[in-house]
This record gives sequence, C-alpha cells and structure tokens, in this order.
Amino acid sequence: MKKTRMTSQRSKILEYLRSVKTHPTAEMIYSALKKDLPSMTLATVYRNLNHLAKQGEINKFDVNCVSHFDGDMSFHQHCICCECGKVKDVFEKEITSNTLKKIKLHDFEPKSLNIIIYGKCKQCKTSHKE
Repeated sequence: MKKTRMTSQRSKILEYLRSVKTHPTAEMIYSALKKDLPSMTLATVYRNLNHLAKQGEINKFDVNCVSHFDGDMSFHQHCICCECGKVKDVFEKEITSNTLKKIKLHDFEPKSLNIIIYGKCKQCKTSHKE
C-alpha cells in the first residue's frame, strides 16, 4: 500500500491516540483536539482515522456498532464488556505470537491479527449480583 504524506492534522491525531489508553471514538478525538486545531472538522478526523487504520498505523474496531481507535500497535488483545462496552487492553504477547505461528496457509503469510475477547467486566458482573 502506498504511503501518503503525514499532514499536521493526521500527525496530531496519531500523537493523541498514542498518548491515551482509552480507545476513543472519532467524536472523542475531535473533542480533545478541536481546541488546538480549530479549523479541523469531524469529517477530517474520520477521514484521517480511516486512512491511518488502512495504513496499519492504528487499530480500528467496533463496539456496539461504534468505531473505536487504538494507537498502541504492540501485540495485545482487547477485552470488551458486552454489557457496558468498556474496552480493556490485555498484554499477553504469547496469545498473538502463538496464534500467528499456528496459522499455516500455503498462499498467505499472516503478519498480524486482532483478538477481541467478549465478556462481562467486573463492575457489570458485580451490579448484576446485587
């Protein structure tokens, strides 16, 4: 895939994503950056996020039909609560590396994968017990 130039807005979006651990939506990113980049529109944020995801610079995944973004490209997994939609990082490198090693395809060499574990977070689990 052809790389394109890193615009100042794209750079700020990427810098923001790499500085947070919250898996924000495009709207959250827009709200966080609009003070520093007043000319930037929400459409620009969406376009740049989709471009960065397509280029492999960030991860994009959906929670309850809403796209979330992650600037941490290290091997890790995501746990998503089916009740509240909370996303938590899990850093079990072996899960990803072992899975990649076990994939044996004659006409395809896997480079990465996205593992999402669905379940119930501690808070939702506790609130249902009461």
